Amino acid sequence: MHLDFVSILSSGSCGNSILVGSEGRGVLIDAGISCKELERRLSAVGYEPSQIDALVVTHEHTDHVRGARRFCIENGLAIHGTRGTLALTPSEGVRTVTFHAGSDFKIGSVRIKPFKVRHMAAEPVGLKLTLKSGSVSIATDLGSVTPTVVRELVGSMILVVEANYDENMLRSGTYPEFLKDAIAGDYGHLSNANAGDLVSKSAVDSTRRVILAHLSRENNKPELAREAVEDAVRGLHDTLRVDVTEHGGSSGPFWLR
Repeated sequence: MHLDFVSILSSGSCGNSILVGSEGRGVLIDAGISCKELERRLSAVGYEPSQIDALVVTHEHTDHVRGARRFCIENGLAIHGTRGTLALTPSEGVRTVTFHAGSDFKIGSVRIKPFKVRHMAAEPVGLKLTLKSGSVSIATDLGSVTPTVVRELVGSMILVVEANYDENMLRSGTYPEFLKDAIAGDYGHLSNANAGDLVSKSAVDSTRRVILAHLSRENNKPELAREAVEDAVRGLHDTLRVDVTEHGGSSGPFWLR
């Protein structure tokens, strides 16, 4: 049996990081928490930094790269990202590897396909990672459900999808109007309803689980996110498991089998 899994190490504006593991090795997706905290959370799922083959960053925002440089320096790892992302990611003293949206590359036994997403960043991407047991698609920090995003999620066994805000909580909350508009815009973040729309369009019979991530502390609640997505797939994919990672929390490991 192949020991392939995904684990959410941290989620939300306080810092994001995901571990995709395969037979004792791992690829780290984003490093938005401190190096020390990243190592602690890796240890909690039975991994040491020496088992990580590389760091892949989806975009340059601090909540995705806060611990990237130090973690890579201390562990002799490269940072992989798009040209636009790497240009704005602190990486002095670290080897960087550029990839391009739409072009596959391989790290260890994991094949990775980055795809374009709409977000307020230089050159952001989502990722589809193919392992021996199946594939995992990650689509967080995006403002629009585009045909490209749907296509790259179809067929994956596990979907990691953003459900950033509840529309009513955002609009009635304390954020200034310009920030509310930016969050809800085409290059902002996905609402719970958007997440439900994305999952209903991309989940297929082979999709076992959806992990909702990047929930706002101020503008969402886990139960609202779960309800929105479960309602969207009811009658279409009733066996689909919906999990929610709370703001600042960890979840998993979730096994591909």
